[in-house]
Amino acid sequence: MAVTKHIRDRPPLDELAAIIQKALLSNFKTASATVVQCPDLKKPPFNLAASGLSGNPRIADIGGQGNLFPRPILDAKYSLLNLARDMELSPNAGFILGAGAAPFQDIGRNAELAPNLSWRSNDPTASFENPNSLSVDNSSRVIQVEENREPMCEHAKSTNCALMANLYGSDGDTGPVLKIKARARIGEKNFTDCIRLGLRDAYGDSRPLSLGGVFLLESGKARFHIMPDFPAEDQLPFRDRLELEKEWLSYHVFEAPVVCLTVMHSADPEGLGLRMEHTHCFEADGDRKGGQYHYDVGEDEVGYEAYFNVASVVYRIDRPV
Repeated sequence: MAVTKHIRDRPPLDELAAIIQKALLSNFKTASATVVQCPDLKKPPFNLAASGLSGNPRIADIGGQGNLFPRPILDAKYSLLNLARDMELSPNAGFILGAGAAPFQDIGRNAELAPNLSWRSNDPTASFENPNSLSVDNSSRVIQVEENREPMCEHAKSTNCALMANLYGSDGDTGPVLKIKARARIGEKNFTDCIRLGLRDAYGDSRPLSLGGVFLLESGKARFHIMPDFPAEDQLPFRDRLELEKEWLSYHVFEAPVVCLTVMHSADPEGLGLRMEHTHCFEADGDRKGGQYHYDVGEDEVGYEAYFNVASVVYRIDRPV
């Protein structure tokens, strides 16, 4: 697979916090963005596979929507551990989270994936090519719809993915991060767009920024979609994006709490074909809520709490033709 590497110029976190807080206050009744020492994100309510977001922060955009539309490219199959190698993370310790498509090659159908995976090893010969040399915590979730269109969220049994993925990776250490709070939406933007567009307005195309992390829908409700299984061959190719988004996807509104794993970019001046924002979510203590985040509903009731870090490098991996 073709891999290209792109260095990012990371501003100080306190500079970003001021910009993000200003952007959020134009869209929410109350909001704050501060720099804090990261809490232990392995604990509830976040339930991540590592404690923090620090240590060699990086982001990868793998595959893309071109592997799904106008028809699925069934050769687009990936190993999350091999992708961690392509991101130049260490096999001795690391962590990835994000959003992608579930491994149809393992589960026998198409679905959403919320990658949430860490690894450790004391073996000096450890490598991603030899998973048995790693101690892996696979807390990823697969979110799918059953034949009656009812949602189902379950722990992933595989460390693979397919079609597309947007991953934030780090050593999984605790360290300084952005803590972001927002409550009671008054504007039109959703939580993630408000943040990334605020950064775009501040830095433009000349200084693209890439962020990743976790946020909690801690009150209110939000709208999500879940990809169903692939259509039958006689229903392909998808005629247009409208058909894919309006007729094929399954939409659901879920109440808080929901854990959301996100990757976002303020700009794509190199023309890498980056997905500008991708957020997949799961229910930590149940088996029904999850999918791709769209926006909250019931504006006065909604509340968010987030912990983000900024990537120092972006990788574009296996870009579709």
